Amino acid sequence: MRDDDDIIEAYEQELGAERVPAARRGSNRGFWIVLGTILAASAIIVVEIFANRPIADTIGRAQHDLRVAEAQARSVLAESGTFEDADAEALDQARLDDGALSVVGPDEPSRGLGEISVYADATTWAAAVSARPGACFYLKLVVGRDDPLYGVGTECTGRQALDASESRW
Repeated sequence: MRDDDDIIEAYEQELGAERVPAARRGSNRGFWIVLGTILAASAIIVVEIFANRPIADTIGRAQHDLRVAEAQARSVLAESGTFEDADAEALDQARLDDGALSVVGPDEPSRGLGEISVYADATTWAAAVSARPGACFYLKLVVGRDDPLYGVGTECTGRQALDASESRW
């Protein structure tokens, strides 16, 4: 009596090796579609990162400019007990950041990086710098408050920076 293996072997010999059609064979087409999609998405992300890098640099520079002016205003406050001597004229004469920063009055708008509009009175100091047209960063100091207040807006004057009320940008 023949066992199962013998029967199967005889059947295969009688019919010959059957060819499986390409459509029924396992295809790796889906793998290549997924891989191609992942590679295309990765390339787009890398391009976007490099395309937006100048924006990040601009924002960093605007915040740096405000921090430099803030340090000088805090120094004036420590010496005199008031922000009045940290006005635009005094800060401009202080040659902030080795002369790389210019300072304008409270109602004159900042025209871009490297130019800060400053408001100063006895108890409040505020500054604004334009990162790009229509995008402005604010920083405000108040006597008796250790942490500065931050803000953003479209009008880049020191007087407008008085609206800063957030704990971070």
